[in-house]
Amino acid sequence: MQTSQSKALPAPIWLPLRNRGFRHLWIGQLLSDFANWLDFVALNVLIVYAWGHGSAAVAGLSVCIGLPWIIVGPLISPWFARMPVKGTLILCDVLRAIIVMAMTLADSLAALFVCVLLKMSVSAVFDPLRQGAVKELVEPATAAQAASLSQLSVNLTKILGPVIGGILMGLTEAHTLFIIGACCYVISALVLPGMPGISGLTDKQQAAKSGLHLAWQYLKERPLLKTAVIYTAMVFFCIFLYDGLLTLLIRDAGMKEADFGLIIGAVGVGSVVGSLAAGHWNRWQHKPFARMTGAGVGSGILITLLGMSVIGWIPVKLWLWLIICILLGASSAMSAVPLGFILQKETSVRTISPISALSNALQTGSMLVAPIAGSSAAHLVGAGMVFLCVGLLISGLGLLFRYGFKSVY
Repeated sequence: MQTSQSKALPAPIWLPLRNRGFRHLWIGQLLSDFANWLDFVALNVLIVYAWGHGSAAVAGLSVCIGLPWIIVGPLISPWFARMPVKGTLILCDVLRAIIVMAMTLADSLAALFVCVLLKMSVSAVFDPLRQGAVKELVEPATAAQAASLSQLSVNLTKILGPVIGGILMGLTEAHTLFIIGACCYVISALVLPGMPGISGLTDKQQAAKSGLHLAWQYLKERPLLKTAVIYTAMVFFCIFLYDGLLTLLIRDAGMKEADFGLIIGAVGVGSVVGSLAAGHWNRWQHKPFARMTGAGVGSGILITLLGMSVIGWIPVKLWLWLIICILLGASSAMSAVPLGFILQKETSVRTISPISALSNALQTGSMLVAPIAGSSAAHLVGAGMVFLCVGLLISGLGLLFRYGFKSVY
């Protein structure tokens, strides 16, 4: 009786951390994610406040951040699959530390953008290889918890990075954040040697076959994986339609500037809670795509409620917005964690890196188009109506994929 009861209990989210190799990899990811957010804060403050540039420069920064994930990830990262994975990950951290330190010397927008392009190109190689390392290190039985921990790293640093970065900016200058970020990459490079050695592919020809062409061919043979990647890319396009309008939405709702930080923090807190919940209560791993689409429907409803509030159909109350944003963050995490699990479950050691790179490229590609469309729509109908329409669209996509593609799960 005790045995059957213990089997019924969900495995703890921390279980993969008992694996020494994954523990070192996860700590390295945590440090890298934190450094990424420090850099993001420093870059925006330097460009907008210190150098006095406007929206065009901010848009240029977004392009420099997103473009390498579209080009370098799918097309170039497979060639690094020939190299030992641990050594390549360490090399990526060292290169990023050097590039970020070079940002402290940049004296023009062009020089800074070159540094950003180089750093994000290295990151576009690092992330698919990290996914491949997770595949090698983690047992299939704990893949759901490993995906939750990876998402937890992203969401936790999404809160800590801007908060700590903002505090430091009040005490020092942007260059200090670059130095701290570079130190995080160095520490990550010192932690990663604790991983076991993971061999890369044996020759150039095999590595070339592991690129974009293989990713497309492999997706065709895996209906669940293909549907999950396409669905996520479409949802990300919708997210980027409204993501840059959140500040305008808060302003149009009549809230104060101080409320902006609370609302962003609420989304971050919800995402951390959602990641922890998805890792602990992981019965969804039997039907991960159903959980993804269900969470998508919930996210769409919450986004719609925010739009309705600004339009005037629902009273604007800060406490209500905070509740909605906490639930929105949790729903987003509940959708992201199953995607990471599907990537691990539906790929092989040879294919996970190119598939991960392709998925990143499809998601990030929206960053180059959707914000312009969302901004144009906001000028015509207002930010509130954009949120309302996008929320309905996301819920509609969730329902369409949930009930129209039942055969894949």
